[in-house]
Amino acid sequence: MSRFQKNTLLTFSLLAFIAYAPLYYSIRNAIQKESLPVTYESADTVSFFSLGDFEIEGKTSDPKTLELLTDLVDFEFKKLTGAVYLGRQSSLSLPKKNRSQFIFYGSFEWEEKGISFTPKLNSIEQKASFSSKSIFVPYEERGKLVSLMYQSLSHLLDETIRLHRLLKRSPEWKIPTKEEFLSESEFVRLSEYNPTLPQEERVSFLKSLEFPSEYLQFLKLKQSLEKRTEESFKDVWKTVSGNSNLSSYTRFFIAKSIAEFYFSKKELSQVIEFANAARKEKEVSKSVFHSDYADTISLLGKAFVLEGKKEEAVYYLTSAKKLYETLGLLKDPSSIENSYFYGLLLYDLSQTELASYELSSIHGKLSSPMEQIYLDYNLAKIYYDLGRYDAAVSLLQNQRKRIIEEGFPNHEIALYSYNLYGASLYKSGKWSVAKSIWEALVNAKAIYGIEEKPYHRYALFNLAVLSKLKNNPEQTEIYYKQYTRLSPYGQIVDLPSNDTFEIGKPIYPYTWEQQSQNTFVELEERTIRSYTGRYLFNGQEEEIRARTYENRLEDTNLFLDDLLNSKAFLSKPMSILRKTLFGDLKRFEKGNQIVFFDIGPALNHPEYPGVTSLAVAKHFSGMEVVLWELPGEVDLFLKKVKPELKDRLYAFPNIRILSADGVGEFQTLYKDPNNWILRNRPIPNLKGKTIIIRAANSIDIYEPYTKILPHFQNIGKELKSNPILYFFNRSILLKPAGSEKFILIGNQSIRGFHHNFQSLDRNGEPPYSILPFTVSEEIYP
Repeated sequence: MSRFQKNTLLTFSLLAFIAYAPLYYSIRNAIQKESLPVTYESADTVSFFSLGDFEIEGKTSDPKTLELLTDLVDFEFKKLTGAVYLGRQSSLSLPKKNRSQFIFYGSFEWEEKGISFTPKLNSIEQKASFSSKSIFVPYEERGKLVSLMYQSLSHLLDETIRLHRLLKRSPEWKIPTKEEFLSESEFVRLSEYNPTLPQEERVSFLKSLEFPSEYLQFLKLKQSLEKRTEESFKDVWKTVSGNSNLSSYTRFFIAKSIAEFYFSKKELSQVIEFANAARKEKEVSKSVFHSDYADTISLLGKAFVLEGKKEEAVYYLTSAKKLYETLGLLKDPSSIENSYFYGLLLYDLSQTELASYELSSIHGKLSSPMEQIYLDYNLAKIYYDLGRYDAAVSLLQNQRKRIIEEGFPNHEIALYSYNLYGASLYKSGKWSVAKSIWEALVNAKAIYGIEEKPYHRYALFNLAVLSKLKNNPEQTEIYYKQYTRLSPYGQIVDLPSNDTFEIGKPIYPYTWEQQSQNTFVELEERTIRSYTGRYLFNGQEEEIRARTYENRLEDTNLFLDDLLNSKAFLSKPMSILRKTLFGDLKRFEKGNQIVFFDIGPALNHPEYPGVTSLAVAKHFSGMEVVLWELPGEVDLFLKKVKPELKDRLYAFPNIRILSADGVGEFQTLYKDPNNWILRNRPIPNLKGKTIIIRAANSIDIYEPYTKILPHFQNIGKELKSNPILYFFNRSILLKPAGSEKFILIGNQSIRGFHHNFQSLDRNGEPPYSILPFTVSEEIYP
């Protein structure tokens, strides 16, 4: 351990001894366990530099040669010590770009007999560029060019430092020796390597190359890692570990890459083993004053945290934080993630105020919206524990805006936060709003399978506490019995006598599933999947496939009538939904400016062809109603259905018939005039229209989820500019204008959804239900 590390930890130890004794002893033990000291450099004594893009002079060049030379110089720079080589300027994070003091680059010119190179250096602090004497290499000696470029660039930096007194010391360069030069044939062969080729072709090509080059060996080892198997990692590490013919950087890179792979798989003991190996390589080579080393010890700290060894993690996360700070890279993504873990670790070690400070320092700096939403929850939880309820409410209100904007109101973190929001509002004196929030979480069980989730149980518990505080023993007993019935035995909490609520714990990064932007979240997916693939379309007789009856889907009409009737008394969520779909309601009178797609409308029914679609067309005379039916079913309709029943359908001028697969590519099917049966009626123009789609006992039950998800994604993409309301089986989904993502916002009653028998009974359910937290960022009592 370096003096730098020890001094930092000793200072931290004194603070920890006062605030939290176990923390002090864990740090003391960590200091005693560490091996020989490693010398840290200082930010004032070393240079920070990167590699820029090389320029081309003249009209001719060889891109393959240029790319290989860039790769080789980059590889050689990574071996040096006594300086911080940040990497290629084009691939650096913004904080690293801003930290770079010097940028190496140069110009190439392809001449008749060889290549000339002019080394150049850009000094950021001096706002000046420097260049040196050109070097010339014949084409047949191109293998020497890397060494000559290295020497000329390093000499340029050393001279600039000496002449302008910019830094106190020069880097310890590792200039390639003659033995490492590539021959002309070796250089040409290696320049043909293409990292974008398929893996098998890359493996085959590299196997065909056999010459003594560490960079070639590095490529082969890196390629072997891409197999991402236990056996391949063992083979690679067996080759690398203790191999003195490989540079320390190569051994470090392999060890760290394996550790990062195991971290992604949450195999934490393996992470610790290989991250320690990478750490030791950096320490032996005296390259600890580097972001690579900070990243490595941060990785160790994160692994210890997730493995539950939180006191052991203190040393590594603290050291990493201090090193990032000294390097001037506190704003780098790796440093921000380290601070995220460090802040949550402080909270777990009862350093709540320090945790609040640490997490506040990175708030708004995370690149992923989902990560920021989790950070909002974690920080609000800490604010709540500190009694800063107004701060928690403010933070969660801003989080709700982000959740709605990103289309994740049904995501687990949104629901955990929703529950915490209720508790924070109660503590701020808004108990009626808190009650509405918890009731919404409890009632959500009618929309999707939420009962097994912790936040559903927390809402029941909190309602029981609230009822007890309001002297309502009957309601208290009802809620608490539900809570105990759903809770694992070891997690049941006794009802308190004060306003102590269940709000959950902070959630560490890498413990949640990554969410794709245009897919359903878990609760939504489970609900949609529950309908799909239940029946085989081709395995049923015609009359079964075409089963329908009058008023079967009347709840759809009731729902739309409430939205389109300006005199209807609506709840706040329904009013917001109306505004989202229609804006100025006057434009949509009688269904004007709305196109309604009814997928699988039972057009082939012998007595009631398309009867549910007719009900919509009749009820909303201004609405364009498209009966979207399979071509085979349309053919049966045209051939078998009685003429008077067809005429009854055709009598409605707002009816259209689209003969196409319900899960086909929307724009391709929609724009093909041959798919439209009533040729004398124009294809509805969708521009600026509100779209309503219904799939009730059609693709929702006959198609598998593997076709339904792409169907939603395709509709969302092709109709991105349109607001869409989708009745999918019993579920109601919303896609706001400008978004591609559908959100589950409610459901219809069971009426009409009994596939094997006819029934208009709602079984006591309301015609429709809406989840209030899915349509608005605001909360209403």
